[in-house]
Order: sequence, then structure tokens, then C-alpha cells
Amino acid sequence: MAKVFTGRVVIPGDQIEAYFQAMAEAEKAREPFRKHLESLNQEFEDHLATKYVPKTVRKHGSIVALFIDFICHYTDVQSIEEITKGMVNSHFRSWYRRKVLDSATESDLRVALRKFFQFLASEKGITNQKALDALK
Repeated sequence: MAKVFTGRVVIPGDQIEAYFQAMAEAEKAREPFRKHLESLNQEFEDHLATKYVPKTVRKHGSIVALFIDFICHYTDVQSIEEITKGMVNSHFRSWYRRKVLDSATESDLRVALRKFFQFLASEKGITNQKALDALK
């Protein structure tokens, strides 16, 4: 089952280079998944642009982009289907409040992610029912 990484890590000073090397390798291994999610986000923004004003498109697109950062850096998810309801709900909201300074409310986060997962289900055929149920 996919996990969210929380807490602090203590790395001895003599092992810091090995840690940085491991982090670089992990980043490189996750790059294809990140690129896939970013291309889906771009298609999502293009889809929204046909229905909404640019301000709304930017707002939803930026929230989804930050969700992609969260998924790629703080979880071990390898596919969209592995994203759990806790990741889209409490873990992401908590992370967002700690890391991002903007005026987005919890409702804004929920709506943007719900629209993204609905877009994936209807336009791309990628369904994650657990995430959709959590975002109602």
C-alpha cells in the first residue's frame, strides 16, 4: 500500500553525500511519473479553458501542480490508481497549509482536485474511485 512520508529524518554528517546521491537517484526514477502527471495537468488546464475564465483555470491548475509536487516528493505512489483518499484529503490539505502561502481554502483544494480526478475519469479513462469518493 502506498505511504505518505512524514516526520523528520536524522542523517549523520558522514553519510550526507550518500543521502544526496540516493535522493537524486530517487528523483530521476520518479521523473517519468512526474512528467506524465504534468502533461495530464496541462491537458486539464486546456480542458478547463473551454469552460472557465483564465483566473479559475490558473487557480485549479496551480493547486493540481502543487498536488503533483506533494505526490512526487512525499509519497511512494507509482501510478494514479495508487493515490489513496487520505492523500487527496487530509495529508494534502495539511501539507498545503504548512508549505504554501496563499488564500486558497480547503474548499478550493477539494474542488480543484475533484475536477482533476473527474477529468481523468471522463476524458482519459483513468479512474480512481477512492479519490473521487473522498472529494465529494
